[in-house]
Amino acid sequence: MSSLRNAVKRVTHKERAQPKARAKFGLLEKKKDYKERAIDAHRKRDRIQALMQRKALRNPDEFYFGMHNAQMKEGRHRGREDNPHATLDTKTIQLLKDQDLGYLNMQKQVLSKQVNRKKASLQFLDQSESGGKHTLFVTDAKNFDPAEHFDTLPEMVDRRFNRMRTSDLEKQQQAAAEDSLTEDQLKEERKSARRVARRLARAKSAAYKSLNNHERKVEVIDQAASFLQVEKLMGSKGRKRKIKEAEGGQPAQFKW
Repeated sequence: MSSLRNAVKRVTHKERAQPKARAKFGLLEKKKDYKERAIDAHRKRDRIQALMQRKALRNPDEFYFGMHNAQMKEGRHRGREDNPHATLDTKTIQLLKDQDLGYLNMQKQVLSKQVNRKKASLQFLDQSESGGKHTLFVTDAKNFDPAEHFDTLPEMVDRRFNRMRTSDLEKQQQAAAEDSLTEDQLKEERKSARRVARRLARAKSAAYKSLNNHERKVEVIDQAASFLQVEKLMGSKGRKRKIKEAEGGQPAQFKW
């Protein structure tokens, strides 16, 4: 009999749909949805009321020693237990400092190589600053003529660059006599030469500025590595005694 009752088609009970006039508000809210929303709203309201009551009853003169290690960060109270570094042991801290020291040494090595490359690429035109020498070995020093040896004019013997030969100078004089440039062309050439000179001066100034910045970075990294090395040694065992204060960008000196 029960099987026959199950075989008979029954009326399908359907939930009420959202009216077409309110279709823009989404699905029609049922009682169970409203109940969940109401419970959540009441929980939030009760929490806010409890916090307001605690605020009203708080004693402004209250103090406990945990306040020394607590702080407010991004609106959240952070105590000692919230500090991720508070649970690190000495070995882990030493390992982290070793890694930091290795990174600083690597950056110092990279910057030092860049400084050496920049120094090699720059042309130090001032002979007094470079201090270079050109040594010649001759058999008869009294009768030796440098201008004749280098095949140039006596005025160009002391030049370290652009030391032209006499044959090249003669060719330039002949070309200038044959061309016989007009006054406007000469002015244009002078302007072009001045523009080139200004461009070269700006490029040289920028190159020296970049070199100075890299050298300053190397000094800063060297100082940071020195302080980190001292901190690493201070974390080791043994009795320490300070013999010199930190000065001149250098860390303090200790004696074990």
